[in-house]
Amino acid sequence: MLRRRERFVVHSYEVDAFGELALASLAGYLQEAAGLHADELGCGMETLRARGLTWVLVRQRIEAESRVALGDILEVSTWPSGVYPLVVTREFSVTRRGEEVARASTAWLVLDLEKRRAVRPGEVLDARLRPRLEAVAAVPGKLPSPGPQAAEHRFEVRYADIDLNGHVTNTSYLTWALESVPEELWRASRPRAVEAHYLAEARLGESIVVKRTGEAEVLHALSRAEGGEELARLRTRWVARG
Repeated sequence: MLRRRERFVVHSYEVDAFGELALASLAGYLQEAAGLHADELGCGMETLRARGLTWVLVRQRIEAESRVALGDILEVSTWPSGVYPLVVTREFSVTRRGEEVARASTAWLVLDLEKRRAVRPGEVLDARLRPRLEAVAAVPGKLPSPGPQAAEHRFEVRYADIDLNGHVTNTSYLTWALESVPEELWRASRPRAVEAHYLAEARLGESIVVKRTGEAEVLHALSRAEGGEELARLRTRWVARG
């Protein structure tokens, strides 16, 4: 019960222009598997929302070592790995025909919906969810800033970016970060790994500024255009397509 496996078929609307599974689509698979497992364990989104609480992803590391193509069948295994004073951690292993093609570690807050503040997860979650297991791809600490010379891109928050919590979903942050890289990098390389630290909520109607610097390793910082509050930092690593 502390481990769940979900099967996903890679569809045409989940791949990029090169026929490879988009990193944001992979992140969506992970979120879907995590949500289904949380439901099974009695701490899913609807259960928490009935108590005035919800899950919020705050840190994430995904390592996508192998190319995944249109039509591939993937199995995502997920399990909780620890409950700490402020976060709950969860691990993922993604396989194709028994061979691991990606792995991930995540850290989640339990958020009070009315106060928009984190609560201590140990006070609201069942003791069964408190194992201490080794992370498969340790989640990042504080990531560096791209710096003052970074290139800038601007995005508008759309209806499609808003999730059940009423704020921008984490996959939109990831998509904006990847959209900010130069075309030549996008054509020649694929994102092999991402580390993300989600810092604040963005909402419908806001404008988001993405700053980025670097080539094979790219630093991204997402901020609110009005006021400049930082919303997320990410670091993506790219490898040649092949």
